[in-house]
Amino acid sequence: MKQDRVIPLYRADGFPTPLTGAKAGALARLHGAGLPVPDGVCVTSRWFGEVASRTDIGRSIERHLRDIGAIPTGTGRSLELIRRALTRTPWPDDLVAEVSEAAQRLLAAGPVMVRSSVPVEDGAELSFAGVFESEGPLTSVPEVLAALGRCWAALYSSRVLSYTRGRLPSEYAAFLQSWVRPDAHGVLFTRDPVTHADGPITDIAWGNATDTTSGRASAGRVVLTAGDGDRDVTLPRALRDALNSLARQGEQLFGQPLDIEWVWSDGRLHALQARPITHAAATRAPAAGWWPDSDVGALHDVDLGLCRRRFEGALMKHIWLRRQCALLDVPTYREAYVVYRPEDARRLSDELAGHLRTEYVQINWAGRGTGTVAPLAELALHLKRGHDRNPLDDPAFCAAHIGEIVPAEASGFSAVLGDGTVVIEAFPAGLPGIKEGGLVPSVFTVSPAGRVAREHIGTFERRCRVKPGEGWWWHPEDTPAYTFDRSDPEILDIARVTRALCESLGEARVEWYAGDGGAMVRDVSLEGGRLDAPSSPGGQLISGGVASGTVLNLPDLGELDEAARALEVSVVGSGTDNAAVMADARITAAVDAVGRTKDVIVVAEYPSAGLIPLVDLAAGFVFQRGNLLCHTAIVLRERGVPAIVSPGAAQLRDGMTVEISPAGVTVLSGPSGREQAC
Repeated sequence: MKQDRVIPLYRADGFPTPLTGAKAGALARLHGAGLPVPDGVCVTSRWFGEVASRTDIGRSIERHLRDIGAIPTGTGRSLELIRRALTRTPWPDDLVAEVSEAAQRLLAAGPVMVRSSVPVEDGAELSFAGVFESEGPLTSVPEVLAALGRCWAALYSSRVLSYTRGRLPSEYAAFLQSWVRPDAHGVLFTRDPVTHADGPITDIAWGNATDTTSGRASAGRVVLTAGDGDRDVTLPRALRDALNSLARQGEQLFGQPLDIEWVWSDGRLHALQARPITHAAATRAPAAGWWPDSDVGALHDVDLGLCRRRFEGALMKHIWLRRQCALLDVPTYREAYVVYRPEDARRLSDELAGHLRTEYVQINWAGRGTGTVAPLAELALHLKRGHDRNPLDDPAFCAAHIGEIVPAEASGFSAVLGDGTVVIEAFPAGLPGIKEGGLVPSVFTVSPAGRVAREHIGTFERRCRVKPGEGWWWHPEDTPAYTFDRSDPEILDIARVTRALCESLGEARVEWYAGDGGAMVRDVSLEGGRLDAPSSPGGQLISGGVASGTVLNLPDLGELDEAARALEVSVVGSGTDNAAVMADARITAAVDAVGRTKDVIVVAEYPSAGLIPLVDLAAGFVFQRGNLLCHTAIVLRERGVPAIVSPGAAQLRDGMTVEISPAGVTVLSGPSGREQAC
C-alpha cells in the first residue's frame, strides 16, 4: 500500500490539504489535541487520481467536461455520463483491495460512514456545506465501495456546478469513518455566525445524525453560556458542559471561530467536522428585485432559499437553452426569479408584466409542481399570499420562481433524421403520458425539400385546458373521440425550429409547444448518435440492434409511471446510480424481477419512463405501442439496447426465448417448441 493513497484519518494533518482535504485534516488535529473523534481511514485524492488515470474514467471526465464548455445546453447529459462512468467502470483490483482492507478493519467494530473530504471544502470564504455527499451507516465492504463511487460521482452534479459557478473541483478525496449512533446531534458555532457575538451556540436535534446537515431535522437553538431552557430546549448538563469545552478548545486549537458538527451518544460527545465559520461577505444580503433565469452570473449570488435547488437543476440545461434560442431567434418561454417583501410585490409584478407574456403564470416557492397557477394580472396578490412559503435568511424577504404557461393546442417532439428528414410527433398539449410513451402520437415528416407527409394521424379521447390553482396546471377532460391533425404551416414551423437547433447543437431532440400556427421550444435532449429512419419491416424500430433472451412481461406499468413522475425520472439522472430512484420500492421491485434471470427481454405495453432504470439490466425491450422520441426511447438508443414496437407483443409469454432485431420479433422456443415470427 502506498503511504499517500489510503492513510489513517488520525494522521491526515501530516499530509498536504490537496491530498486529504481540510475536513480530514481538521479532524486529525482535533484528535491529536485529545478531543473525541470517531476512528476512520482517509482515501486520498492520489487514490482517486490513480483510479481515474488507470481506467477510462479520466478520459471520460476530460471529454465530457470539454463538451460542457462547447455545448452548455448539454450540461446535464455530460454530467450524467461522467457520473455513470464513475459508478460503473471497474476500478483496478489493487486499489479496490487497499480500500476493502481498510473498510474491513473499521467494519469489524460496527457500521461505517463514507464522507467527502474534497480539497476545496471547508474554506473561510466557501464552506461547500451540504454541497458534496456522505452516505451511511453501511455494514459491508460492497456497500462501502458502492457508496464511495456514488459520493465521488456527486462531485459532478448540478448542485456543485452552480455553487462553483461552473468551475468544478479537479480533485476528490473522502474518508471512511466509524458510525456513532446518535442520541442527539447538531452544529456548534463557537460564535454567533450572524451577529458575531462571543460565546458558543448550537443547533440541536434528537435522532438521526444524517438529518443535521440535510436541513430535515427539527432543531432548536441553544445559547450555551445561558441557563437551561433556551427556546424551550433543555440540554443535559453533561452535554452542555461538553459542548462548551469543545467550543473553547476548538477555538484555541485553530485560532479562529469554528463551525463544528457533533454527535452525542451514550453520554459522550463526538466531533464529526470542524471548519471556519464562513465569512458573511460570501453571500449577498437580501434585496428586492427580479432576475431572468438566463442572468446566471447574478443569480449565483442571490439567496433563493428553497428555490436554489430549482435554479441548480435549470442551470444544467434550461437556462443555457434559452440563451441558445435567443441567439438563433427561436421562440421559447420565459422564466424569472424574484426576491421580495410583501410591500415590494406590486412594484415587482408591474415590472415582470413587461417580461412575461402569457395570460397565466406559475409561481413556485420550492420544487416543480408545488406552487400556484394564477393570472399574470393577479401576480402581486399571490406573491403576498405566498410570502411565508420560502422565507430567506432574513425572514422579511421571500424568494419565488415565476414561469410563463403557454396555452398551446399541441405539444410533442421532433428531430432531424440521418437523411435530413424532420420527424415530428404531435399530441394534444398537456395530456398525461406524453413523455412516458404511453400515448401514440400523430406523426408527420418534412423532407429536406419541405414536403409534408402524414405518417399517422392519431385518435384521442381527452383534451386539456389550463386552470388556475395549486399544483399542475393542465387539467384533462374526457371528450368524444377525435382525430388530431395539424396544419402544414404549423408543421413547417416546427421543422424550421428543429433544424435550427440541430444545426447549432448537433443530435438534438426538441420538445415543443405549438398554437396559432407557430412553434415554441420547451426543452431539448441531446443524443450521442445519428437517428436513422424509423421504418422497420417487423414493426416500429425504437432502438436498433439484435438481442435474444427470455421474455419477462411487466403487465402493469401504473406504479412505475407514478414513480417516474414522483422522482422526475427522465433522460438525465435516472439510472441505477441514482440513489433516490433506486430507493423507491416500485423501482426496486422491477429491478429485482429483471435481475433474477440472465438476458431478459422485457415486454411492456409502452415505453414508460419508469422503465429507464431497467435499461442497463435488460437485453432488449418489446412494446405493444410507443413512439420514437419519448425519453425511454432516447435512453435505449444511447445505451445501445435493442427495442421495437411489435404488433405481436401481446402474444409473448413469460419464459419464451425470443430474438428481436430490425426484422421483428422471432420466437425461438416456447410452448410449441418451434421457431416462429411474431
